[in-house]
Amino acid sequence: MKKGVTKKEKRRLTLIILTFIFIITFMCINIFPDWLKIMANKKELTILETSYKELLDNEEALKAEVQKLQNPEYLERYAKEKFLYTKDREIIIRKSDTN
Repeated sequence: MKKGVTKKEKRRLTLIILTFIFIITFMCINIFPDWLKIMANKKELTILETSYKELLDNEEALKAEVQKLQNPEYLERYAKEKFLYTKDREIIIRKSDTN
């Protein structure tokens, strides 16, 4: 003999299902803004990491430049090329790039 499901059991099952749906909906509503913040922070973190790597590369280049500028011959050549400095009785001859 097969027993049928009574009205009381149906109500209890419906109440349990509705309670679970309410709890899951409530949790999703509360978690969604935090999830959005986490995604935004991850995106910002990747941007900051790339910026940090670029700054480290720039720092290495600047350190190399400082090291080169410690050499007096390099410093003299740099000043002559960049700022057109000359020693006494030296003449600057500029070559144009027009062809």
